[in-house]
Amino acid sequence: MRKGKQSFQVLLNPFGMVLLLGAILVGWTLPTPVQAAEKAPEKILFGNPIALSGVYAPGAMMSQIRSYDLWAEDVNAKGGIFVKKYNKKIPVEILRHDTKSDLGTAVKLTEKLILSDKVHFILPPWGTAAHFAIAPVINKYKSPVVGITASSVKLRELAPTIPYLFIMLNQPQEMGAALVELCKDLEVKTAAVIHHTDLHGIEFAGNVVPQLAVSGVDVVLYKSYPLGAKDLSPLLKNVKAANVDALIAFSYPPETFLITEQAKTIGLNPKLFYATVGVAYPSFRDKFGANTVEGIMGAGVWNPKLPYPGVKEWYDRYVKRWGAEPDRWGTAGGYATCEVMQKAIEIAGTLEPTKVRDVIAKEKFDTVLGPVKFEKQFNTHYPGDVGQWQKGEFEVVDKGKRRANPIYPKPEWP
Repeated sequence: MRKGKQSFQVLLNPFGMVLLLGAILVGWTLPTPVQAAEKAPEKILFGNPIALSGVYAPGAMMSQIRSYDLWAEDVNAKGGIFVKKYNKKIPVEILRHDTKSDLGTAVKLTEKLILSDKVHFILPPWGTAAHFAIAPVINKYKSPVVGITASSVKLRELAPTIPYLFIMLNQPQEMGAALVELCKDLEVKTAAVIHHTDLHGIEFAGNVVPQLAVSGVDVVLYKSYPLGAKDLSPLLKNVKAANVDALIAFSYPPETFLITEQAKTIGLNPKLFYATVGVAYPSFRDKFGANTVEGIMGAGVWNPKLPYPGVKEWYDRYVKRWGAEPDRWGTAGGYATCEVMQKAIEIAGTLEPTKVRDVIAKEKFDTVLGPVKFEKQFNTHYPGDVGQWQKGEFEVVDKGKRRANPIYPKPEWP
């Protein structure tokens, strides 16, 4: 400040005025006081409004929370994320709040994290409905989010209106088409379709049932049930009475486990047994036993045998850190969303959200999920759309990406 003041006073004396006039006439550039460089933040803060309690909590822990935390530990072990603007690596920190599986709370906490907690970026909550709920908030504050547990037909329609939301997960259109194609390939003749009343179940079933009918599969029974139902045995007995080739359930983990347990109890054993969320969890295999789940199918597939750089190493690191296996659908995707954010920050060279968003929109990223490239905000690659438990591993069996031949009919319950 003192030097700057003296320079200004010099310009006020006669000799200084002559210099100033001369500078103007010949186009000199006068020296200006050196501006202090913007100070780098001590940490890059990632806000995470997510379910630590309630019906969404098991899925959140499996697909996102552990992956997010492992990523933060991995990044910090290397000194942080390099940000060119500050010419240094900056450690990351995740600030997490419990949404209690409530959509209104998710919205409020997202806004709180952005406005009050001053986080630099948001790591999203769990579940399709929660992603829909926070979309207007992240769009309003121009905060880019890469979502992993959002799967909805309407997302593609709404994407142009929420340009700050990117979707990593494969969507009902792709997974539904793959399931229908598989049913056609296996010559499934009849099916029962059941679903919960959350957005995931309603949309997924609404997308698949017409396709099944067109492909020649007779949907004999088509019923919904309440989200978080505690007893589905009456519905499953109706399915058994219908004697269908395929049982297709669009369900969240607690219901998926319940459907499997009660189907086994009542002796419901269709040739094709499929449920969406939860089948790919190692805890699903471990609860019932590898022999029991042999032949059961589910949505989305990732496994440590996939031929992508670093996949097996990441799997081993995850198991060592948490003492449990990652799931075979979204866990690697949860880690990959963080990899995308990290690499986008490094490429952008700044923490400015709009510039990071632009990088996410146009670049290709190598991740533990495989190559990630967004087109119109949707990831163009996912390892598999239909998986099946075979000898303790969840294998890719959909026709277009098949890495193992499907088991059909499903074996009898042991």
